[in-house]
Amino acid sequence: MTRVLRLEPLTAEAFAPFGEVMDAPALGQRPLLGASLRALPGAPTPTLAFSHIAPHALPILATKMERHNLSSQCFVPMDVSRYVVMVAPDKGGAPDMAGLRGFVARGDQAVNYAIDAWHHPMHALDRPARFAVLMWSTGEKARDEEWATLPEPVTLSE
Repeated sequence: MTRVLRLEPLTAEAFAPFGEVMDAPALGQRPLLGASLRALPGAPTPTLAFSHIAPHALPILATKMERHNLSSQCFVPMDVSRYVVMVAPDKGGAPDMAGLRGFVARGDQAVNYAIDAWHHPMHALDRPARFAVLMWSTGEKARDEEWATLPEPVTLSE
């Protein structure tokens, strides 16, 4: 059986349990991300990566999620139309399916996943997308990210 998750527009309030949303600043403004942009001891190296991802059409089938135990992970759109954000709180070392949320982000919204926030890999909509990605690293992929297979597949749709 596949669970259907309806995507909702991304807002800072709805995303708050999982991190922060940064909307495009008004002309002349320079807002800062808050306390969720951070790393724990053991992840000493900041990394700024750039990704270019192919677009996907809805519906999207999700079978896995990832999290970062030592670092937040911030995605800043550089050239993006819209993208999908699926998150879940932690429950005993796995995504809590009861708290699963799905959002459609605008191309002018950055997201910063908090440490330990389960999230689905990035999926762009409409056209290819480019992001800048900031996080801290131990230098060991196995320590920097953890993957979980979902107990049931999730279909993301509008």
